[in-house]
Amino acid sequence: MHPSLRVVTGRFPDIKERAVHLFERDEDFHDLCEEYGACAEAMSRLETTGSAEGLRREYAALLLRLEHELLRYVEELPNG
Repeated sequence: MHPSLRVVTGRFPDIKERAVHLFERDEDFHDLCEEYGACAEAMSRLETTGSAEGLRREYAALLLRLEHELLRYVEELPNG
């Protein structure tokens, strides 16, 4: 499984089947998963390095927006 898809399905195990389907067939969803994976990785690094609180908040907000977009995308999948 692609690392970014693993991050997404780890966070949202209940949508795994639909996410895998979209990831393999939809370039926009694939890109969205990669963005989410990169953002989650950056958040992890920021938390372990003690980076500035403002920067951590910005990444946390971005992560939430990406989560919302991922879930919306999966919800709009026909028969999903």
